[in-house]
Amino acid sequence: MRVYAVDIGASAIKQAIVDTGPPSRIVTALPTLRLPPSPTFHAVQERILTALTGAADVEQVAIATPGAIDADGTVVRAGAIQGYTGIHWPTLLAGFFPDLRGRVHVVNDGAAATWAEYQRRGHTGTHVHFALGSGIGGGIALGGQLALGTPPGPAGLGHILVDPASTVRCSCTRTGCVETLAGARAVRRGYQPSPPAAPRRTSPTARTRVPTVAELVHKTQHGDLAARRTFDAAGYWLGTAAATVLNILAPDVITIGGGLAQAAASATGPDSGYLDAAQQALRQRAVPRLADRAVLTPAAYGPDGPLIGAALLATSDRDL
Repeated sequence: MRVYAVDIGASAIKQAIVDTGPPSRIVTALPTLRLPPSPTFHAVQERILTALTGAADVEQVAIATPGAIDADGTVVRAGAIQGYTGIHWPTLLAGFFPDLRGRVHVVNDGAAATWAEYQRRGHTGTHVHFALGSGIGGGIALGGQLALGTPPGPAGLGHILVDPASTVRCSCTRTGCVETLAGARAVRRGYQPSPPAAPRRTSPTARTRVPTVAELVHKTQHGDLAARRTFDAAGYWLGTAAATVLNILAPDVITIGGGLAQAAASATGPDSGYLDAAQQALRQRAVPRLADRAVLTPAAYGPDGPLIGAALLATSDRDL
């Protein structure tokens, strides 16, 4: 079946037509819809409505979204986007497009990516997936289904406590969560360039602009050691969180995907930098009997996991 899938992020909305197969794949990649620097729900809604107005023959809509989602598909809250609380996409979209009534499925983006990777590997064993973006998400799948808990919601992998001494406040209100130390915001915040030999005069109110992840990738590729160090430091904390999950669940596989994983790999390659630091921390902190499982595997679907997973769940008979 072909599904119009949407992946809502903090900076952009990805969209595609997904064939759920098998094999599951994107058959038509659609233009990415950019969001303003401080996105609001109004901006998200406006872009999705415009895209659907121009879409042809949409039979099923799958929405992967950040935030907590309750049992009936309502987005309870999504902190990265202002005003994104209490939103029930099925009702909202049916009000504009009556033919879509009963054809809109909503799932947390990390859970969607987890399901895509799990089905790719045959729906067997225990699978943990870390989705690396502005923050850290992901999920756990075992026994042929997603582990959603009670009340329903994705595994809170981004809120694993890794550094009690940290003072960086998380969206969950605590400090020390891996999301605040290993996500894209942490990579950007951690960059401390070496001061020039002869500092330039600046006005008292001048502020140093925080580089984007893309700029840090470029700096790393061109030998900026400070940029490389900030990737390494963030990777260490991801590996620490992964070790906690490994030691508790002993999963058959741990995959990592998302935009930050892709950026980190392009910065230094898959065997060094962020990803290598994460792998080393995982091995150091894994209990000895699980050392053979202390491996972080790149996601098969890369940053497209949420689109494919959401489409699969939208066409599944499972009540997820």
